[in-house]
Amino acid sequence: MQSLTIDIGATTALFEIETQGRTEQYKIATGEHFTLDDLNGHIADIEADYDLSDYALGVAVPGLVKQDTLIACKAAPKLNGLSLAQLKTRARFSLLHNDIDAGMLAVCETKNACELLLMSGAGIGMAIAIKGEPFLGAGGVAGELGHCRVMTEGGEYSLEQLASGESIRIRGLKSPQELYRAGSYLGMGIAWTINLLNPNRIWLAGPMMNQPDYYKGCVESLKQLALTSPLGDVNIARVDDMETLVCRGLKVLLAKHAQHGE
Repeated sequence: MQSLTIDIGATTALFEIETQGRTEQYKIATGEHFTLDDLNGHIADIEADYDLSDYALGVAVPGLVKQDTLIACKAAPKLNGLSLAQLKTRARFSLLHNDIDAGMLAVCETKNACELLLMSGAGIGMAIAIKGEPFLGAGGVAGELGHCRVMTEGGEYSLEQLASGESIRIRGLKSPQELYRAGSYLGMGIAWTINLLNPNRIWLAGPMMNQPDYYKGCVESLKQLALTSPLGDVNIARVDDMETLVCRGLKVLLAKHAQHGE
């Protein structure tokens, strides 16, 4: 099956083409000025270059997706309102998905009662899988951990305001102590999810997890704050091959739709 999967990130988008038994990749710049016309233009160029038609297209976006429509996207605000109907493509089948939820499908396993994928980059995202199937909630937005509020000595803030890469950049946090503290706030949030969901496995992903002090603060905080019993059930692991995680998850989704003849 020919496929094109697109992982739209805060600064770059990864286009992965699978055709004639080979896989190729391209990266393009995104950001706050990236528009629907830009997206459609790149899709048209790739369709022409690789003679793609009657293929499967998967697009992942870093925002709230509900009923195949992007409701809110802070990283690429000009894509807000994007729907499948607006994609100009020769694809036989297309889907639009949240990036973290798509990424979860690349790593979760049906043998596990519950798995969590925590992404810490420009923002903070979380996906939930129950026995290998994504749990999206009533409206498709389950897992928005970054918007949970925390009371600190300086006031009340969301986890994104305290621990996201964008917040750390804006506030100029650079010392080991500052980065450890930022990571510890995320660890606090993860401890809540451990107590609530009792997961088998937690995946930690995103650029901030490669920062040693941040990562240490996150893991030590969650171990201090989670209840002993659920903490004993969980395996904490980092994601390998982070760059292609979302595209790999999109391929899982496309394969499922092909299997069911959709």
